[in-house]
Amino acid sequence: MEILTSRFGKISFSSKEVYYFSKGIYGFPQEKRYLFLKLKEYEPFLWFQSIEKPELAIPLVDPTLFFPDYKIDILESELEELKATDLKRLEVYVIVTLTSMIEKAQANLLAPIMINPAKKLGKQVVLKKSDYKIQHSIFYELEKKKFTKKP
Repeated sequence: MEILTSRFGKISFSSKEVYYFSKGIYGFPQEKRYLFLKLKEYEPFLWFQSIEKPELAIPLVDPTLFFPDYKIDILESELEELKATDLKRLEVYVIVTLTSMIEKAQANLLAPIMINPAKKLGKQVVLKKSDYKIQHSIFYELEKKKFTKKP
């Protein structure tokens, strides 16, 4: 199969590479099927490319790269939706808002994307009882670490 995307051009893929989100992603409830793109030129960012809406590509990042203490707790029912027995079987990513000024990138730590790579299932969850926000400055955290490192 192939899709012609506005960001990455033509992408060839097989049905085995498609992740299914039964409820879509917040803001895009109709888009339920995505490709997970790990492209070297965009590291450390990854992309969820909709196969139903080729102009929709969502940037993601592993939150622990910028927020090493990032911890989440999800409901048992959310684990069941992802056909996982525990959180260790899942990968966690957060949506990133990018602008023309990369240093202003924001991560949504309140509503992570949970992936079950073995089952090709995904779900965006909103964390209950959390102090995380939908906008956390990524590069502010890096700068803060750089200046607070102990010799």
